[in-house]
Amino acid sequence: MEQGKRATQAFALYCCLVAVYLSVGGVLQYRWGLWGIAFNEIVLLALPAWLYAWLTGLTLHKTFPMRRPAFREVLVVLLLTAMVILPIALLVQLQEQIWPLPPSVEAFYEQLMARESFWDLPLKIFILAFVPALCEEFLFRGLIQGMMVSSFGTWPGILLTALFFAIAHVNPWYFLYYFGLGIYLGWLRDWRNNLILCMLAHFANNLYSLYG
Repeated sequence: MEQGKRATQAFALYCCLVAVYLSVGGVLQYRWGLWGIAFNEIVLLALPAWLYAWLTGLTLHKTFPMRRPAFREVLVVLLLTAMVILPIALLVQLQEQIWPLPPSVEAFYEQLMARESFWDLPLKIFILAFVPALCEEFLFRGLIQGMMVSSFGTWPGILLTALFFAIAHVNPWYFLYYFGLGIYLGWLRDWRNNLILCMLAHFANNLYSLYG
C-alpha cells in the first residue's frame, strides 16, 4: 500500500513540475534566455525532487546514489552511450523523412545551437548539456525511477520513467529518441546504481545533440 502511494505521489509531483516547467519556465526562458533554462532545470526540477525526498523521509543517499566512479566504469559507459546514441539518431533521421520538424521548431533549435561569440561555446555546453544532465537525472533516474521500480518492479519502473522523461521534453518529433535514451539511462541506473554515471551518459548525449 505504501509503495503504491509513493508511486501516485511521484506521478502527481511529476505532473505538477512539468506543468510549472512548461508555463512559468517557458516565460522565464523567453525573458532570460539561456539563464532561464538553467534556472528552470535547477529550481523547477532538481530542487523540488530533493525537497520532496527530504520532506517525506526518503533516505537521500539511496534515492540519489552518487559515488565517484572508477575510470574503467567511465570508459565503459562512454562506449555504451556511443553505441546507444548512434542507432537512435539514425532512427530519428528516418522519422524526420516521414514526419519532418515544422520550420518554426527547426529554426528554434538552430538558434539555440548557434554560436555568435567565443564564449557561446562553453556557456551553451554548460547550460544546454551539463546542467540538464545533472538536474534531469536527479529527478527522473533518482526520485521517479526509484519510486516506480519499488512499486511496479524493475522493467515496468524503467519503462514508465522513460515514458515520463520523453513526454516532459514536449517534442513529439523526437519522442522515440528521448524514450530510447530514457530506457538506456534507466537500465544504467539499475545496473550500476550510480547517478554520476547516468549524468555522464546524459551529458555525452547532450553534447552529441548540440554539436554531433
